[in-house]
Amino acid sequence: MSYCEISDVKHEFTPTLLRTMERDYGERLDENLVLHIEKAEAFVNASLSRAYSVPLRQASRIVISAECKIAAYFAGIAYSEKDKVLQDKYEIGCEILDNLVEADNPALVDEGLSGDEQENSGVLYGSDERIFTKEELSNW
Repeated sequence: MSYCEISDVKHEFTPTLLRTMERDYGERLDENLVLHIEKAEAFVNASLSRAYSVPLRQASRIVISAECKIAAYFAGIAYSEKDKVLQDKYEIGCEILDNLVEADNPALVDEGLSGDEQENSGVLYGSDERIFTKEELSNW
């Protein structure tokens, strides 16, 4: 199960590119996009696993947006290697994921967590501030 839907990825394409892909792929377009969504989800999970337990129960809209942008990039680049708009979307998607990892806020990542679970959500890094202060860790 992917975080985003085929229709979400299609919204990331320019209308011209989408029409061209629909013409060339025909009925196989959705099948093709599913493969790129799966790759994008693996990328998203690998990126978020630096700080969160994955797969997410219910991805936030932020995560879904990042996955859609990355899936559109994968699909578009496989179709036409010249699309700079998709390169920008890919870079934005990656930046979103990096910012989520730095934010250290599980509620921004997984909307399927209840209040109690958010406090113990499986954030994989961090330290006791009494032992390793932010100032001390900045020296590493």
